[in-house]
Amino acid sequence: MNFIESMFEWLLATTLRASAMAVAILGIQFLLRRWLPPQWRHALWVPFLLVLALPVLPKVPFGIFPQKVAANAEVSGAAIEAETSALPLAEAPAAAAPIAARASSVNPWAITWLAGSVIMLGIGIASYQRNMRRIKRAVVPLDASLRQSLAQAAREVGLQRKTLVIVSTAVDSPAVTGLLRPTLLLPAGFPSGFSESQARLILLHEFTHLKRFDLPVNWLTCIFQAMHWFNPILWFAFARLRADRESACDAQVLSLDKADHRADYGHALLKLQSATPQLGFNLGFVGIFERNSELKTRIRNISSHRKAHPAWRLAGATLIGALTVLGATEAQERKPEKPPAVPPVTQDAAPADPTRVISNKLTTIVIPVVKFENTSLEEAVDFIRTKSKELDTAEKDPAKKGVNFIIRMPREGSGAPDPGKARITMDLKNVTMISALQKIADQTKLRFSVDESGLTFLPADHKETFQNLPPGTDIEKLDEIRFPDPPPPKLPAGKAAQADFKIVIPTVEFVDVSLTEAVASLNKQAKENAKGQPVFPVVLDAKVNGETKVQELRLRNVPLTIAVQYLSEVTKSSITANDTEIRITRR
Repeated sequence: MNFIESMFEWLLATTLRASAMAVAILGIQFLLRRWLPPQWRHALWVPFLLVLALPVLPKVPFGIFPQKVAANAEVSGAAIEAETSALPLAEAPAAAAPIAARASSVNPWAITWLAGSVIMLGIGIASYQRNMRRIKRAVVPLDASLRQSLAQAAREVGLQRKTLVIVSTAVDSPAVTGLLRPTLLLPAGFPSGFSESQARLILLHEFTHLKRFDLPVNWLTCIFQAMHWFNPILWFAFARLRADRESACDAQVLSLDKADHRADYGHALLKLQSATPQLGFNLGFVGIFERNSELKTRIRNISSHRKAHPAWRLAGATLIGALTVLGATEAQERKPEKPPAVPPVTQDAAPADPTRVISNKLTTIVIPVVKFENTSLEEAVDFIRTKSKELDTAEKDPAKKGVNFIIRMPREGSGAPDPGKARITMDLKNVTMISALQKIADQTKLRFSVDESGLTFLPADHKETFQNLPPGTDIEKLDEIRFPDPPPPKLPAGKAAQADFKIVIPTVEFVDVSLTEAVASLNKQAKENAKGQPVFPVVLDAKVNGETKVQELRLRNVPLTIAVQYLSEVTKSSITANDTEIRITRR
């Protein structure tokens, strides 16, 4: 899965959580509307912003967003073997390039979301830059008396940061902007038309926005709104958040001194009513007067203003904490009710049958998405192999994670189709490994068998006989699938055989070569693909004729030990192993 699709999946989960959180916050505000102070009404949106910002939710023992845990299924049966039905190969243009599952096309909905977000941000940034250029072109000098009023207001608020002040004829209403360098925007002629008290309250309001860090929060909110442009619930929530921000700022200004300035403050807002508000979603601008629709509510809140009761510090913090724990966290994983499919082997217990372990992996590991489009057999098998290692959570030993896959190619001149030329196309979701492998085998006219070395794809012309399954048999529903007699060969004992089994050789191509040459080739490839692991040599016994011809042997992605087994099979010899080498001997 590529980065855009991962972001889109995270965004969908986030927009659902944030919508639920917004509904909960609006419900609490409605129920407590008579008692909830404006400052705490605005503070309730903190958990909402956390939900939107956190890429990964913290985990707690309880939560309203639990994780899904797939139960481990118990699978019986000593081993799995299937013979696939022959289906015509899907025709594809010869010039078409193979496309692996990992490079499949991106979800069109993810592209649509990304394009919409970029357009929204682009429009907002362009509008902001255009407004700022217009404002800077119409700058007028700052009056000395206004400079003194600004300094006095900043001291009253307790603002320590230096603020750039721009007075311009292009400014309709006082506002603050900027991120790294906060800027106060004032209309030309300010405070003309306002009383001294009203002008002071307006300046206190703007400096309070800077004191409360409302500017960076406003930038963050605009980014979130662009990312969730498709969600009307969040658009409404953002509008309410901005309205609550202004009411909270009003209440904080009125609480700065003991004198009652509610009438002056209300009259100042009424005088600003005719000012033109910023359009769009106010990217970068925070002003005392933004929307006519909120004026009535703000006037009502100002007229009924009273200082918040000290008890609200505890009550508000508790309410915000509860919302954060329930909405901005995720429940811990529930422990699976059933034991793992492959129980750990203790010192007193008998070791698990390797074939049964592989069978359990094939039937219990579920791959979320398997999507192939004109993909080669090797690419498809490599994808399944990678997923088997990623999703094999029951296996604790990293060296034993996943399942090994071997591809045994047909003999030249046998008339059997070359599976390497076949193209695979499928689109499956939440599918077990064995089901995906069955469909791969169907489309490549192969069959497969399972033993302790892993799963081997075999050509249809292979001389070994297998017990046929009835047509339409569902492998996953069988209680037991038996291997034919004789059973597959066991790995030879000895440190060398076990170590060489971990070395995978990508390609084995022997056609009319001597046994000596074949052994030399295997030893050379083993050193090249050891990846730092110890390599134990394959040697010929003195009694074995090294000139014996290997008529034909074609394998893909095969462990060195298994490759030696196949080599001994085609040359009618045997193999033994100890702690220093693997030896090919006479039968």
